Amino acid sequence: MGDAERIWREKSDDDLLDAAAELEGFTEEGQRIIRAELKRRGLEDPGEQAGEPAPALECLRCRAELRFIDPESEGSPRWHWGGQRIPALDPDGGLAVYACPKCGHVELFMNLPVEEPPA
Repeated sequence: MGDAERIWREKSDDDLLDAAAELEGFTEEGQRIIRAELKRRGLEDPGEQAGEPAPALECLRCRAELRFIDPESEGSPRWHWGGQRIPALDPDGGLAVYACPKCGHVELFMNLPVEEPPA
């Protein structure tokens, strides 16, 4: 993690949301870092709300753009995990698999239900 990522990770949610509302004032790298921190914290990205496309997911190792792997599409690799095909482990379809075409790193993302904070 670089210095800029560390700085934004230490900021409050309010500071991060304020910066996200003014993204055009930051460099392209700064915007990427702020949007990645929003995503990490599960906060809404104001750019996405305004209809702007979300930035591409980047490989944590080499920063190449990750590619979505659909295990059910024709010609896709047959993904197995612990001897089971991924769809068998994920009957609700909440698991997304992304792979780096450059270094082979694989990322798994799961759609988790949003929980309401206790009253």
